Amino acid sequence: MGSGPRWLLIAAIVLLGIVEWKWGVRSAMSQFTAHMNAESGRPYARPPVPVPKTHMFTRDEAYAFLAAAKRAETIKDPLQRCIAYPDPPGSHWSHDAVVAYCHFGLQSLPLSFAEAQTLIQNGQSAELDRRLAAALHAQQTQPDSHGLLDRIYHESFENGSFDVRPTLDAWKRDSPNSAFAWAASGVAYVAMAAAARGSNYMKDTPQDGVDSMDRLLAQADNDLRKAIALDPKVTPAHAALINAGALGFGRKYTDDAIAGAIAAAPDNYTIYGVAIWAQEPKWGGSLADMSRLAAQAQTHADDNPALKLMLSKRAFYEVSNCDCAQEVELASYPAAFDQVASVPDLMEAGDAAKDSQYPAVAAIYLSETLRFGPEFNDARLHRINALIDFGQAAWAVADATTMIAAWPSDSVLFEARAKAYDALNDYAHAEQDFRTMLALYPNDTRALVELGHLLVYRTHDWNGGWDVANQLIKAQPQSPYGWILRANIQQQQPRAGLKDTVEYFEAHFGGDPKLSQIITQMRSALILQTHSGNQVLAGKAPPHG
Repeated sequence: MGSGPRWLLIAAIVLLGIVEWKWGVRSAMSQFTAHMNAESGRPYARPPVPVPKTHMFTRDEAYAFLAAAKRAETIKDPLQRCIAYPDPPGSHWSHDAVVAYCHFGLQSLPLSFAEAQTLIQNGQSAELDRRLAAALHAQQTQPDSHGLLDRIYHESFENGSFDVRPTLDAWKRDSPNSAFAWAASGVAYVAMAAAARGSNYMKDTPQDGVDSMDRLLAQADNDLRKAIALDPKVTPAHAALINAGALGFGRKYTDDAIAGAIAAAPDNYTIYGVAIWAQEPKWGGSLADMSRLAAQAQTHADDNPALKLMLSKRAFYEVSNCDCAQEVELASYPAAFDQVASVPDLMEAGDAAKDSQYPAVAAIYLSETLRFGPEFNDARLHRINALIDFGQAAWAVADATTMIAAWPSDSVLFEARAKAYDALNDYAHAEQDFRTMLALYPNDTRALVELGHLLVYRTHDWNGGWDVANQLIKAQPQSPYGWILRANIQQQQPRAGLKDTVEYFEAHFGGDPKLSQIITQMRSALILQTHSGNQVLAGKAPPHG
């Protein structure tokens, strides 16, 4: 970078406590993600610490992978792009499993909730049942349509909002013998129960939240069992029943639901995914149960190769829950993901590495997330920094620009693109994006910090940087960063008042040991410039501008 050591900026940003604003992520298996980070109410069984098989991706491996990924991402057709994408370096992913998982996640869905609602409101519930029956038939008979009905229910009916209730209740009244109607109602009740319960630990969940969850789960149980009685092949009802058991009904209920689900659909990817999750030790299951279900799934992998993804579930669970250093955890993922892994697991591994010293892990696993789930914008946003680190800033700009077109009021996207422009030395566009952040949110101190860094350390726009420093000092007088910017301008331009700034900084921030190096650097700069004969440095400047 230009003048001014970058560690000054890093230290100051840490002190400012700038926290990344994370988007919510819709998991492809979101029937259980609403509560997967919360205590389930069962005794917690701490998983054993694994003996990791470690292999950290090298930078050369990451460069080669990203080059191949970039070529694949030029393919317009999402399915062909997914199939053409590179596998992680050194992995042994089954091509058949990859193709099956690409089809599972990227197949076109013939029905949305809005379309279902219109049919119900127009007295055409029978037509809705017909369409869902066709989807179930395709799921059962067409290899490229595995999981079609499951995906429709995930996208259309797995909604935790009470707003969907009038529609679903009307459907049940119009079609009292429709397994699809009762299943949709039960799936929605489970999602509503998870929302009512929230994501806090059980001990921190208000009693009215627990009571609401219990009532909603009872309604879910009633509707799901009616659906299964009417047609046991309606797989979303089974998956939701397993989810309800894990959420609040206990071990026996959950185990019985798993057994019934597998008996009804022994080659169903979604059912096995939910079942293995429900057998994790943290929810009262065991590693042996996870392995048993994964092995059982393989007896049907010839019919549905996506079931090979279950082979990575136990290994991923052990690594992601290990009591080990971050370096060991991140280096263990390549072995854990030697077989194909699911989108939620890949994304969790990529996110674990996104702000670490190991950007290759983030670049590779976030890219694999986007391979199978290009709609996961959280992964795309987090990958931008990894792309910059590996010399793909132009690619990062393109990704950010596409996202900005869809969400033009999201300042986080402008920040991501500005950093990519910065890496390209396109400071004019970077400044424009930082100023757009401020236009969207005038009190965004983070944007001021980034803009100040750009103006002072990159473009040496002393007047612009001085204005930003003054704004920061006024907005957050207790924060050191505005004063650090001011001192650097006074040192580099030079501009009057460095002595005053150093004395003020030492008086107000000298007690913080984290700033001791910055104070030492300021003193050194003052001594050096005072003895250089440059008299402007001895002048006075008002404390706030």
